[in-house]
Amino acid sequence: MSAMSARAGSFALGNRSASRSAGRCRKAGRPVGRRVSTVVRAAAKPRDDQPENWELKYLYDGGCTVCNSLVKLLKSKKGHEKIWFEDISDPKYSPDKNEGITFEEAMATIHVIKSKDAEVMTGMQALTALYEITGMGWLFKLAKLPVLSSAAEIAYKVVSKNRQAMGGAADGLLALGRINMEEKGEGSCTDLEGECREKPPPVDEEAEEAARAAEERRAKIAAEKEAEATKTGGGPTSVKKNPAATSKGGLENAAREKPPTTSGSLSDRRNILGVYDMRRSKSDERALRAAPVDTETGELIDELITIPLDDTELSTVAGALTSIIKHFAWQGNVGIAFPAIRVDTTEEAVNETMDSFDDEIRNMSSSMIAMEDGYAAEKLVTSGKYEEMEKQRIEEKRKREKALKAKSGSARLNAPLASQSAEISTAADSRQSRLEVENYLKNAVGRDVVVMSGPEATGYGEMNFRAEKLATGTTVCVCLGKTAGIALFDNGILAHNPADVERQLATYNYPRWSNAELPREENTPTEEQWKRWADRVEHYLMRIEAVAKPDNFIIAGRASATFKYWSKYVTNVKTPFFNAEQGMNAAVLGAGKGASEILTLRRDTARVRAAIGHAKGLSPQKLDEEQLSAVFDELDEDNSGRLSLEELTVGINRLNVKLTEEEIKELFIEMDYEDTGDINKREFIAWWKDSIGSSGVEIIHTMNEYEQVLDDAEGTDQLTVLMVGVTYCKPCKAFSKKYQDFAERFNGARFIKVFGNENKDMTVLCRDELKVKSTPTFYFFRNKEQVHMHTGANAGKFEKFILANVREGEPGYGSERQFEDPVEDPKKGEKRASPAR
Repeated sequence: MSAMSARAGSFALGNRSASRSAGRCRKAGRPVGRRVSTVVRAAAKPRDDQPENWELKYLYDGGCTVCNSLVKLLKSKKGHEKIWFEDISDPKYSPDKNEGITFEEAMATIHVIKSKDAEVMTGMQALTALYEITGMGWLFKLAKLPVLSSAAEIAYKVVSKNRQAMGGAADGLLALGRINMEEKGEGSCTDLEGECREKPPPVDEEAEEAARAAEERRAKIAAEKEAEATKTGGGPTSVKKNPAATSKGGLENAAREKPPTTSGSLSDRRNILGVYDMRRSKSDERALRAAPVDTETGELIDELITIPLDDTELSTVAGALTSIIKHFAWQGNVGIAFPAIRVDTTEEAVNETMDSFDDEIRNMSSSMIAMEDGYAAEKLVTSGKYEEMEKQRIEEKRKREKALKAKSGSARLNAPLASQSAEISTAADSRQSRLEVENYLKNAVGRDVVVMSGPEATGYGEMNFRAEKLATGTTVCVCLGKTAGIALFDNGILAHNPADVERQLATYNYPRWSNAELPREENTPTEEQWKRWADRVEHYLMRIEAVAKPDNFIIAGRASATFKYWSKYVTNVKTPFFNAEQGMNAAVLGAGKGASEILTLRRDTARVRAAIGHAKGLSPQKLDEEQLSAVFDELDEDNSGRLSLEELTVGINRLNVKLTEEEIKELFIEMDYEDTGDINKREFIAWWKDSIGSSGVEIIHTMNEYEQVLDDAEGTDQLTVLMVGVTYCKPCKAFSKKYQDFAERFNGARFIKVFGNENKDMTVLCRDELKVKSTPTFYFFRNKEQVHMHTGANAGKFEKFILANVREGEPGYGSERQFEDPVEDPKKGEKRASPAR
């Protein structure tokens, strides 16, 4: 990735030890000095800039206006010739030549090195030495006066932002304020140039303690499993049973490899944090149930925890999810399962006369309603009832939408995402809404988050980790309780719920079932109550059976706990139905497993998209509908207007993308929105657009995503713009809206953004790959090659450089300037940011 690297140096991110030591120094409120190993200076060749007879070396940040002001003040005083000024922002700065002090450590607090004995002084001790050697020790006494102490602090902050306008008169105030700020342990960051060189916030000691506790728990669990395996004769590398889960499945996999103790990583698709947003027993209250999952063995690798939710808003879920991540010290990916959106029914919304078709459906021959040639049922055409049902369905939909709008004021559609209820539609057209929820949670927690429904997560858990394997074919996982949800799996691969199947959700809550609630075992229900519940389940399963013709049903949710009491009364369902084996852990295991599967699918999707883009000489984001239509036609070898699995396989192979048969099938099912067994042009274009996304600025959370962005651009000659920030950078936050506006104005380029302190992946990218020193920093790439880099949140500077880098024919080329360039101060020779018009 050398082409992506910028200037030398390193980014002050993720260095816990440096931040921690600096934090302790300030907390103690006393000077800190440290002895380092003796350095034989006679052997070293003097540098050209090394002053004679120097006594102190001051490590300062040449990119910080305040630091430069202090250097200027010191140099104006007698005794400055005894100070060696070393700029840590210089690309040639070397820790080896400065007693091992890294850029991160030097950024954390002021450092001064003594020539005599190589003692390293920091903080107030360092500042005292500099002022005394230049005859300004009296300033310390002045700064201690109560009246001047607060004034100095205020003056420091004001002057640091107006340094150029005040000229030399500011230097004394800055020096006075610098003492006061150092004593309080505050940094000296200034955003005069629109850059942030501020030290990171203090280390979260609570988070570090949680990390240590998590590591100890996981090690203990692993040791207990080892001991249990050895005790039962299974050997040290096999596992008898996972004590943290009720699962009996996954034992063949567990015997192959010992699950590692890990806190995960964003490139790890095996160990995933599984989270299930569930309705708590005996109430409608919600809670998050979570544990890290080894998706290969079906084991929980840490304890299972439950966090109650105060309400169902997405922002509340995000806060609880952040707490869970902190508890497990989790650095990896997250899979979260939400309740399926409840389909409420009233006599006005869904007419009871629809039940008059129940008996007809039961008696119809399978040929009328079976899925033939990849199409959903014949829609009752031969019975003469199709047109009547379709008219009724449209009218019901209109009434239902009207009722919901009157009830909630279309709150779910119009409310901000954060305040919306955390529920997920299981309909085939719900992909975009899921991606919006995922993006919200990704940005909230700083991890890659995969969203699915509770039935889908439960299905993943059961399909992969149950001991009793099911017959091949279509399996429908049905979650039953106060609400109902369904998920279809085609030979173990999650499929979209066809509209006909999704429509059956409404029948579960027909008014006629108001007295057929799921009985509670502790209330000692009568047989009549169990029968009434069984009638409701049977009615529901038969309707799904009629339109989906599954090979298996799995009954999950609260109803699975009492399966033995009511299942014997379900006698008219022809499809075999089985009770869930995983209990309440199924959705947690499945959320982890599902996230692993979906992340792999998205990786494959990105590879196919990139290959198609390269073949067209365009970035995938820039292909329009006409070009996508042409791509579809090229894949459609028989010109039928529909892609078969075989045609998609041939097309992918022709693009030289190496996928397994199972991966291609997963991709095929993902494209097949309507679950017809083939892909039409409308489905293909919708899949492409959904997978690309529509945001003007994409926030990248993982190294894989970053590399995929550059891979997408390779060979397309597209301009890619990257903004690097950190979460505590005020100039970054102030520039965000302008960056979004630039993305809309120059929409031929791809605009991305990363936060360097968000997670380990981003820290490595910014600190080690890009060598970021201050934020925001902007990088421009053509294809995969870096063509430009600059720092500072100045709109005029950014506009100047992007106009210089866009080419004729690209959006925004030659457009009128909206911001002024930064101008030079003719008196000071320093840059001054001009206000935006």
